[in-house]
Amino acid sequence: MTTLHPTTTHQGSLDLPRTITAGAIGGGVAGMMMAMIEMAYGAFADGHTLWDAPMAIWAFVAGSDQFGAPSEHVGAIVLGMGGHLANSMMLGVAFALLMAVVVKKQGVLASVALGTMFGIATWVVMRYVVLPLNAGTADLFTGAAVSPQWLWYVAHAAFGMTLGLIYARHHAADSARPTA
Repeated sequence: MTTLHPTTTHQGSLDLPRTITAGAIGGGVAGMMMAMIEMAYGAFADGHTLWDAPMAIWAFVAGSDQFGAPSEHVGAIVLGMGGHLANSMMLGVAFALLMAVVVKKQGVLASVALGTMFGIATWVVMRYVVLPLNAGTADLFTGAAVSPQWLWYVAHAAFGMTLGLIYARHHAADSARPTA
């Protein structure tokens, strides 16, 4: 019985639809893991709320007036959560394509390690490149308005670990499938 790399066809070319689907699903789940960490901090830290992180995401897009009392910013919370999910899914696809095209052969440990590095690198780019583009709301993320800096690193590392683990699981499931 022949086994194939999860993102290749029997001709050895990239199976783009499967790679994109696996990346989007992995990114969505990893984004939820990250959100749980940030939101748990908000729920239990004095002076914060469960909804600070999603409000801050939408405030970055629509302005600092979108960040405040959760009862007054339900739309910002919903849109922030949706924006975070969409970004997470896009990053998941980017990670899956990177793994399929550049790394090719990987095990669970390598996928999780590379995913963790990917997650932390994502925060570094966000923190030092993207957030400064909107100085009006960058302090929500770069200060402690939402959560301390160390937590952003932990949450993004968890995002990457989860992404790597899901990708490795996808790879193992595809490798176990019989081929035609």
